[in-house]
Amino acid sequence: MAGTILAIGKLSFAAIGVAVGTKLASDVRRHGGVGLHLVALAAISTGGLGMLGIALGELQGSHAVVLSGEVGMRAGMLLLCVFVAGTFRPGAVGVVLAGLCGACLLAASAWDVSAQRSLVAYDYGMPSSHANQLSIAMPFAWSMLESALLWVRGRRRLAFGLAAPALVERYLLWTVTTACFVVVCLLAMLAGEAQAAGRAALADGAHALRGLLYLVISAAVWRGILREAEPARAASSVSSR
Repeated sequence: MAGTILAIGKLSFAAIGVAVGTKLASDVRRHGGVGLHLVALAAISTGGLGMLGIALGELQGSHAVVLSGEVGMRAGMLLLCVFVAGTFRPGAVGVVLAGLCGACLLAASAWDVSAQRSLVAYDYGMPSSHANQLSIAMPFAWSMLESALLWVRGRRRLAFGLAAPALVERYLLWTVTTACFVVVCLLAMLAGEAQAAGRAALADGAHALRGLLYLVISAAVWRGILREAEPARAASSVSSR
């Protein structure tokens, strides 16, 4: 049951990711914008192709397919680091933070791929997997903090009629989305530890909660991007701050 919920959540996010990436790429062709192009590519590879490969690989019990999906996700995560730096923290500080997140991501991914290569199924309980999950959580945690600060600032400006309600809502939705991703990574680590300790019920519960959080992420992304007619306007407004 837990595996089914997790698979549904991942496939839902994969579909939303592909839809978002396609929409944003279309917006780029019409309106331009390098930052928007980066997030479109990140959405396609991370949310769509990468997650689709992971979900299908886990359903089929194919370690090779899971790893191919992980590679796609890493490409998207690296683009996400660049996007977060350019959008929320332009300048030297953003470059340093993006470089740190990217270096940790690549190092942890290389270790995990090397350690998991001989296994039939992906093992969330290995130390390399924990390092991998933490490296994935880093750029999401950074983005969560940045968007949360903008949301608090936007709420204050909204009280004086100095901010657009739709833009403030997007800050909140992005904060919720990235926070959910951080929790998903931590739950994967918990599930691995529980499985290793023989606590199957706890592991199943963690995986089921991960699946539900993927559904929450899908809903937030749909409301924040797909439902809105002009996502480029919000992105350009954030960049100008």
